[in-house]
Amino acid sequence: MAMAEAIKPQPGARMLWRGVAVLALMVPAWMGSAWMGSAWAQAAAPARVPLTGATTGSVGASGATGVLAPGVTQAMKDIKLGMTVAGRVDGVLVREGARVRAGQVLLHLDRQTEELEVQRRRLLLQDDSRLQELRSKEVVLAEQVNALRPLLTSGAVSRKQMEDEEMALGAVVAERKALEMAKQREQVELDLAVEAFERRHLRSPIQGTVTKVVPRMGESIGAHEPLVYVVDTSRVRFVGNIPAAQGALLRVGAQVTLRLGAESGITRTARVMFVSPVADPASGLVEVIAEFDNPDGSVRPGIMGRLVL
Repeated sequence: MAMAEAIKPQPGARMLWRGVAVLALMVPAWMGSAWMGSAWAQAAAPARVPLTGATTGSVGASGATGVLAPGVTQAMKDIKLGMTVAGRVDGVLVREGARVRAGQVLLHLDRQTEELEVQRRRLLLQDDSRLQELRSKEVVLAEQVNALRPLLTSGAVSRKQMEDEEMALGAVVAERKALEMAKQREQVELDLAVEAFERRHLRSPIQGTVTKVVPRMGESIGAHEPLVYVVDTSRVRFVGNIPAAQGALLRVGAQVTLRLGAESGITRTARVMFVSPVADPASGLVEVIAEFDNPDGSVRPGIMGRLVL
């Protein structure tokens, strides 16, 4: 009994062991909570998305950092041609890849009716036999009237005879003037017929290369439908976007360098033609247009590139 009381733990030691047990239980729980909090924080953090638009290039020898503005090249003259009237295609005179000059006929519609109308109007205009007759008669009557005036004063001819000759001359002059006005109207009608005939033809307004021919012989087409595509690559423009801060420093007329192609293997010097006065609210970028000559066609419009500031 005395030995059992001797080994019985004291109240202070019992409290110490209880504290150690509680601490041993709390440490794993606290560590697990901290790990879960870190995992939730990482999951809730927004992922970093690479920014599009202008990027910063490498530092040059002078220590300045160049701004690379991405963009695309476009042909200055890339047009779609169509007819102003509907009809049936009666002749296709070019094909893809053909070089054309300004004013060259590319295709034409059925045109026989319009061609006959032009011939009819031209024949009517050329028929001036009646006009020539009236002019000759006018000259004769004018001479007779001038010859009778001195005789009227001497009484050799009556006033009634003199008035009849003057009235005949006046009638011929009036008919001649009316016929001349009719000939002017016929000229206008001929011009309208020629214009109607010309509208049956599709001409290229520029010098360039045919890139697409839509219709085929015998097909019916509508007015203002794109029929032939023509492009002139002798002058190209670059359309890109730069940050608003750099856009505020860029001026129209400034010279910039363009790096074109997938590997930026082509370099061109271009002149700035337009800097947008407004910035895109989503990206903060402004549009820039620069132009350069491309006489040999080495730069194909449509390739991507970067404008270096």
